[in-house]
Parts: sequence; structure tokens; C-alpha cells
Amino acid sequence: MISLRTDLPLGGDSASRFIPWLMAIMVFLGILSVSGVAVFDTILSGWSRAVTGTLTVQIPALSAINEDSANQARTDRAVFVLRSMPSVRSVQVLEKTEIEALLAPWLGDAAAIGGLPIPVLIDVSLSDDATMIIENLRTAVKTVVPDAIIDDHRRWFEHLIDLTEGFRLLTIGIALIVTTALALTVVYATRASMAEFREVISVLHLIGARDIYVATQFAKRTLSAALKGSAGGLLAGAFTLITISLLASNVESGFLPDIDLGFGFWVSLPLVSLVATALAMVTAYITVISTLRSMV
Repeated sequence: MISLRTDLPLGGDSASRFIPWLMAIMVFLGILSVSGVAVFDTILSGWSRAVTGTLTVQIPALSAINEDSANQARTDRAVFVLRSMPSVRSVQVLEKTEIEALLAPWLGDAAAIGGLPIPVLIDVSLSDDATMIIENLRTAVKTVVPDAIIDDHRRWFEHLIDLTEGFRLLTIGIALIVTTALALTVVYATRASMAEFREVISVLHLIGARDIYVATQFAKRTLSAALKGSAGGLLAGAFTLITISLLASNVESGFLPDIDLGFGFWVSLPLVSLVATALAMVTAYITVISTLRSMV
């Protein structure tokens, strides 16, 4: 096992007190950034699976005297055309109660929207790539129902992809900024500590200590302090994510997509802490080596 005990009295300086707090904050922010990337990836993949190979046909409601029979006839014609196309896997006409359930989170309960001219919605599942047959399907449906609306979800999905990708890149950028800030702060803290122990380092050089030995002592001191701080940041980050997850579970599903990060994500969270700790240790070691060489 690697001993964290140093041969030199390096504790008690400002860096020893500062690095744990720094690591706690940086690990906490890093966990939030990584979680943001994971959430956006999960949302994007879920939306992609939901719309790939599917489309929705809307049959607008008529305001005629025999409204129900006319709407039913239009729906039957559209369903017959859709089912006759070889690239269509399945056709399902949504019940009125299902449509009301979709609208309820936005317009109120079913009783409040019962009098609205709700269009007929037809879910269509395609066996082939939608981009290959969508125009043929659109033409065939409009031949029997001219005012039908065929929505292949591509337009809004492309906008969602752009928006989600933008947020994803933003969270990655935040993670990079946090990593850079961590490295720069460790460099500053290590140099400040070296200045505080300058006389000790000079004595070590006089008795023949090598730069590698001195750098190892500072690296061990940084590793010990970083482990304490990163553990606190990990606990704070995990607690925050669990709290957000519990609060999100109380929100109606119509407003937020289902997000299941999985067991693997929670297991991988400690990796953020370990990577940050390793980065702090390596940064301290390199800083000491480069500083000592410039002093020669």
C-alpha cells in the first residue's frame, strides 16, 4: 500500500488547510457537470428511440351537422390507405380518452376539454426509414383526406437535438473549466507552500536530497489533503443529485421526460473524485519538479 505519511513536517501551512476545501468544491461542481452530460445524453437517446420510425397523422375535426359520422369516415379512409402501404408496420387510432389524457397536463382535466374540436390522432409505425417513404405516405393520405396533417417529428426533434447538444457542450465546457481551475489553483497553492518551506528545501538539497524526493513529499501531502476534500465533495454531490431526483419524481410525467441514469452512473460517480484527486497530486508533483529546476 502507498503510505500517505510524509518524512517532512509539511503540515500546518496555508495549502494544507486550503486544498481540502478546494477539492470539495471542485469535485462537487465536477459531479454536477458530469451528471448534466449524462442527463442530456439520456434525454436525447430517449427522444431518438421514441420518434425513430414513427409518425403521427392528424385528422382535423369537422364542424358539420353529422360531425361524428363524417370524422369517422375520414379516419377510416386514412387508416385504410396507411395499412395498404407495405412500409407501414402498424396503425393505431388513439382513443378520445387517450388524447384527453395527453392534453390534460396542459389544458386541464378531461371535463374541461371535452367540448373542444379535438382532432383524430393516428400513430403509425414504419418498418423502413421514414425519410425514404414519408413523401409517398403524405401524398397517399392527402389524396383521401386533403386536410390531414402528417407529422414525422423530424422538425421539432432536430430543434431539440440542437438545444440538447448546446446544453451538453455547455456542461462539458463547465467541466473543463473546473478541471483547469483545479490544476491552476493547485499550482498556486503548491508554489506558496514551497515558498513557506523554502529553508527546509534548501537544507534538504545541502544534505543531498534529490528533487524527486522533495516532489514526492509534496505530492503525498497534496494527495492526503485532496482525498479528504474530494470525499466531502462526493458526498455533497451525491446528496444533491438524490435530492433533485426525488423532487423531479414528484413532477407530473407530462412535463419532464423519464430519466433513468441507471446503477452504472451512480457507481461511476466516485471516479470523478478519484480523477480530481489524481490530478491534484500529479499537478503538485510536476509543479515542485519544475520549480526546483528553475531554481538551479
